[in-house]
Amino acid sequence: MLILRVIHRVLVGVNIFFALCLVLTYISVYINPEYFWFASLFGLLYPFFLLLNLLFLFYWIFRWKRAVYISLVAILLGINHFNGFVRLPFGNSNQGTDDHLRVLTYNVNLFRLYSWSEQEPSYSSIFSYIKKTNVDVVCLQEFYLKNGKLNLSEVKSLSAMNVYPSYILKRSTSAYGLAILTNLPVVRTGEISFPNSFNSCMYADLVKDSDTIRVYNIHLQSTRLKERNFNFLLRREFKLDSKDYDELKDLLTRLGVAYTKRAHQVNKVVQHISTSPYPVLICGDFNDSPVSYTYHTLTANYYDTFKDAGSGVVSTYSGLWPSFRIDYVLRSKHFHTISYSSPRLKYSDHYPVLVEVNL
Repeated sequence: MLILRVIHRVLVGVNIFFALCLVLTYISVYINPEYFWFASLFGLLYPFFLLLNLLFLFYWIFRWKRAVYISLVAILLGINHFNGFVRLPFGNSNQGTDDHLRVLTYNVNLFRLYSWSEQEPSYSSIFSYIKKTNVDVVCLQEFYLKNGKLNLSEVKSLSAMNVYPSYILKRSTSAYGLAILTNLPVVRTGEISFPNSFNSCMYADLVKDSDTIRVYNIHLQSTRLKERNFNFLLRREFKLDSKDYDELKDLLTRLGVAYTKRAHQVNKVVQHISTSPYPVLICGDFNDSPVSYTYHTLTANYYDTFKDAGSGVVSTYSGLWPSFRIDYVLRSKHFHTISYSSPRLKYSDHYPVLVEVNL
């Protein structure tokens, strides 16, 4: 009996520790990474801490112990964050109308036109999908043109839409950046540049029926992990020698730089969005999870369409962490979300997000 009591107390102590870690993930979204980026790692680990607390919750329920409240309270305190990862489609009675707007955001991974790709270029498949979905507005990140492979006229022809690019890097043989595709009348377009970065933001003021709306296309700072970083994370054994220390230091440095730059970028974007005279849609690759300073800052005054009309667990990145949703469509209060989906297309390392809204 003494051994059982000791085991029980140890389990309670471990449970309390991981419950506190889960609560720290909620707090981390309020901490600007420009001042203390390390706190953002807690947000990155939210799914891990949530899973551990769910396991403890079910264990204590099975054992019929009062310790069940430890994880239950910790999870309920962050129910809004939970809904950013998992949405139960209860009470979603949104219905479409004739004045609906279909919006697609997609990180196209340079259409796989880069020289080191072992896969076929994907632009034909991507634009074929765009035509079939009959969307009104398309926001593309990692938009790429290359002489002899793909030019602006071909994009317009393949998509059957007008193309409004915003280049971050433009050379005589290639161009890289963002693009908004639409056949709606365009009043104006603009750019928000980020210093010392291959990421940026653009926007377009569009006329839909009698309304003018502003659509932002955002690509925030990526972590820029190398193959060696992924190999390090996927290893089953760690020797904790000088080589492992260097690998860990390199990984943390990349994460720290990315979190810090994203914080600066998102604050700049939010400041610009706040001046918009029109209803706003914010689309793009935020390169951050729903438990992050980036997401918290952007959703302080805008609404996540996944929370409106999504269902289940959705990932938009097909890489190392497939459970992460890092591509979003947010809306201002003027819009109502009718539908949300993220088709499992294999044309990029991201999945598109397709949303239907109306005013």
